[in-house]
Amino acid sequence: MGNKIIEIIPEAIYFIDESLRIRYINPEFEKLVGSRDLLGKELKKDLIKYQDEAGHSLELYELPAFLCYQTKTEIRKNLYIVTPEGRIPVEERCRPFFKGERFKGVISIVKDLGSVISAIEKTVLERRRQGLLALCAWCKKVRTGDDAWESIERYLTESGVGTITHGICPECAEKIFEKKVYLESYQNICRAISSSLSLNEVLNLIVTNVVKVLKVKACMLRLLNNETKRLEVAAHYGLTDRYINKGPVEFDQSIKEALQGKTISIYDITLDEKARYRKEAEEEGIKSIISVPVKCGKEILGVLRLYTAEPVKYTDEDLRFITAIAEQAAIAIMNAKTYELTLSKAREYLRVFEDVTKAVTSKLELQEVLDTIVKKLPAVMGLKAATIRLLSEDNSKLILVASHGLSKKYLERGPVDLEENVREALQARPVAIYDVTVDPRVRYQKEAEEEGIKSMLTLPIISRGKVIGILRLLTETPRQFSEEEINFAASLAEVCGIAIDNARLYNKRPFPSGNEFPQNA
Repeated sequence: MGNKIIEIIPEAIYFIDESLRIRYINPEFEKLVGSRDLLGKELKKDLIKYQDEAGHSLELYELPAFLCYQTKTEIRKNLYIVTPEGRIPVEERCRPFFKGERFKGVISIVKDLGSVISAIEKTVLERRRQGLLALCAWCKKVRTGDDAWESIERYLTESGVGTITHGICPECAEKIFEKKVYLESYQNICRAISSSLSLNEVLNLIVTNVVKVLKVKACMLRLLNNETKRLEVAAHYGLTDRYINKGPVEFDQSIKEALQGKTISIYDITLDEKARYRKEAEEEGIKSIISVPVKCGKEILGVLRLYTAEPVKYTDEDLRFITAIAEQAAIAIMNAKTYELTLSKAREYLRVFEDVTKAVTSKLELQEVLDTIVKKLPAVMGLKAATIRLLSEDNSKLILVASHGLSKKYLERGPVDLEENVREALQARPVAIYDVTVDPRVRYQKEAEEEGIKSMLTLPIISRGKVIGILRLLTETPRQFSEEEINFAASLAEVCGIAIDNARLYNKRPFPSGNEFPQNA
């Protein structure tokens, strides 16, 4: 019954599910796009042929349904759908569909504005034939009586034309709403950076938006390779492969100025007789080039270049938009670098964990495992030192069994059994101390300061559900240990417990007697 009701609604409707596949279209939508072969297909750039006012095909991330899918908020846009019969102006409204709290897809309602425009034109022509229509030249109200005036929207609606929707012609958009166009483009890029889009997708979005908003010929983003000291192509739009692959870019005057941090540098390549790629630029139809630095703080990451066929006079608003977009490119790049560092750190953690577990599962030498842990942890986590202490067989004292990065003097400072942070760790919970020189839970504050120790993390070592010792990590600079670091160190503390279990199984000494280790750790 529900589908039958939807099918008689006089507006085109389609629905995409959480996998971006079209699961429903009503007859009006089939009629509008002139195709029945859409069900089950994934929403892609050219599945439904959308264009903007200037006739540019829309990218996937510009489609209303995809934006709604990404943001889970209502999206409304005026655009064009291209059919075999021509371009149809439409208004598309997309709303997210939830079942309970679970997102299920996007419902899109597409209104054909062509019929509305035709009806208005027909009515206006009929009025012209019947007589004069008095229209205020300033506010655009229509005179309906001697002293009565109504808005043209209300007048046409009450005349039977239908409900009036609003759009913006290209001229008005350019003259009046430049800031809005810039803002929408800027917001789309910011949204892309904060979403799941990859770095390449964000950079392609940037160069595409620059061309479409500023109406330049092309745009290219080059990033600086710190090893080769060359600018390498990262994203481009509007250029031929021949021009893109012409060769390594030379540091012309505009690039030099951009790399020196100059905000905007405009360069007419056709006037530079020494330009290496002057001929290629002329063949490409390029006359002037704008170079904008892509930088984070004082670090220059690359150059954003705009290409025009003729000299262009840019407004202050244009230049602000260009520099803001370059800043967003820098943010996207720095985010990607941060992600790569995080990924690299995760790989390093995994490698160390594999090294330790390999020692556990191979020779089953307890001391080898303990020494591996205290040596590997400082290297991978950026620590000053690490120690492992195990309880004696009668649980009367903690005995140092492995250490790395500490002086003999510090290791012989005295027993640690009575320290409050140790007692807490022996209760099977990690204890992080930011400043050991002032924290009352640390007994040997003076000795720690002389050793150059600032922060400390103490973790329990557990075997068969029982705490049998502690793993301690020490830093030489103040540090708030992250949850990731604590979890990683705790996992290696668990490996200590496994190694001790293995030692028990193979009749090796599971507990230190105290004779072979210092008694004062």
